[in-house]
Amino acid sequence: MKEQKLLRETFSVCPVCLKKIKAYIVEKDGKVVIQKECKEHGSFNDTYWTRADLYHEAEKIKKPSAEPFQDNCPYGNGITQCQHHLSKTVMAVIDVTNECDLKCPICFANAAQPPDLYKPTLENIHSMLQFLKKQEPPPLAVMFAGGEPTVRDDIVEIVKMAHDLKYMILLATNGIRMSNEPELVRKLKRAGLNIVYLQFDGLTDSPYQKLRGAKLLPNKLRLVELCRKHDIEIILVPTLQGNINDNEVGDIIRFAAENVDIIRGIVFQPMSFTGRTAEYVSRKDRIDNSLLAQKIQEQTNGMIQEEDLFPVSVMDPPLKVMNTFLEKAWPPFTPTPYCGLWNWILVSKRGKHLFTPINRFLNFEQFMSDLKTLNSVIENKKVSKIGIYLRLFFASFRSLDWRKVQREAGLLNAVKTLVKIHTDPSYDSLGYLRRRLLLIGCMAFMDPYTFDVERAHHCVIHYITPANRIIPFCVYNMFYRKQTEKQFSIPRIKAKHK
Repeated sequence: MKEQKLLRETFSVCPVCLKKIKAYIVEKDGKVVIQKECKEHGSFNDTYWTRADLYHEAEKIKKPSAEPFQDNCPYGNGITQCQHHLSKTVMAVIDVTNECDLKCPICFANAAQPPDLYKPTLENIHSMLQFLKKQEPPPLAVMFAGGEPTVRDDIVEIVKMAHDLKYMILLATNGIRMSNEPELVRKLKRAGLNIVYLQFDGLTDSPYQKLRGAKLLPNKLRLVELCRKHDIEIILVPTLQGNINDNEVGDIIRFAAENVDIIRGIVFQPMSFTGRTAEYVSRKDRIDNSLLAQKIQEQTNGMIQEEDLFPVSVMDPPLKVMNTFLEKAWPPFTPTPYCGLWNWILVSKRGKHLFTPINRFLNFEQFMSDLKTLNSVIENKKVSKIGIYLRLFFASFRSLDWRKVQREAGLLNAVKTLVKIHTDPSYDSLGYLRRRLLLIGCMAFMDPYTFDVERAHHCVIHYITPANRIIPFCVYNMFYRKQTEKQFSIPRIKAKHK
């Protein structure tokens, strides 16, 4: 057994009493582990990353803070009152109900048929959306979630409300009602829904029976076809757990590639042990970011390698260039490297069974180095917008693998696209490549065993409550969901027995 090595200190919580305690991130036997001790409930340790080598590679993109902040996180009042929160809201989440038409044994929100109904009014939701618009900068997107948001009969009105305020809109759904009501899909499209964020745990019945308590695959496949008919894009969201569906990672990626005309990506979500989850599955089968990267490489036969997956903050240099051309700046993508890994893959025009991570089409390190140099010049106000265009053009031309790019996209088109997405970022700027690009990502949300205040301070996905409190995603689910739902719920009216 190797001697353990201290990597950094942070703060976490006791999984029993949720009291804030000191924690240590250590490397031991090739793994990265989080260790902590509560004076009342004893010692705890959990796998942070199964692969220490991939952990260190991720840290090359973004270094953590030198010392953990001595503040009241996670017990403050959200990021609007936290002086130490280091990231802006990239995507805001609004829970529109705590009801659900399933009772998944792994629900982190503990949703289904609660004794009290959490159902913000249309006025509440409109107020939250307006409050978000006043943030500097406002979030790029809003996601409506729950519970199951489509159990609300006014979900179309809610989507239209957000569309009228010019948000990109995602709907997090199990897809049951939408798959059974084609007219609802049509109405949601007309109301302005951009993306269906679809619970999608595999391509066999087994994971749905184990994780959701029902055979749901036919509903998922039917909804994919309905979304194609109405041109609503889809992001697949598999909840992953070892010995349940971790063997279906490659199949899910291939399915998405085969349907890349309407499926925009996959966001794998390793199991988070909050809500009902800890009572049903074991932490010893936890899938972390590094283990998922390994499985992606194994199950795609190396078409996607472990080193092709990067922390989200790799987007920071391109985003700084983009903001030079935007009337309203986008919020920076600055979560910690521990939150997740991602990349885009290009599905080959030679066949949908072939796909290539986009970093393989260029000298990735050279291109990012050129962008960092360009950002330095921009910050010192030593270049005009024409100069930025020219530098982007030459950086693209110098970095691209001409042979690969010519085969899959055409060299001139690829250079034009690279320049355009930096100077006029939008889906449209991707041109014809849009329907061949697929996001592959993973987001390992924290639970009381893996909570790390460093991650909370950098979080970019935030809930907003009816009180206009903006709270980091993992912090909300561990510490604020129950009290928020209790504060804003109404009692159910029970039938009187004669």
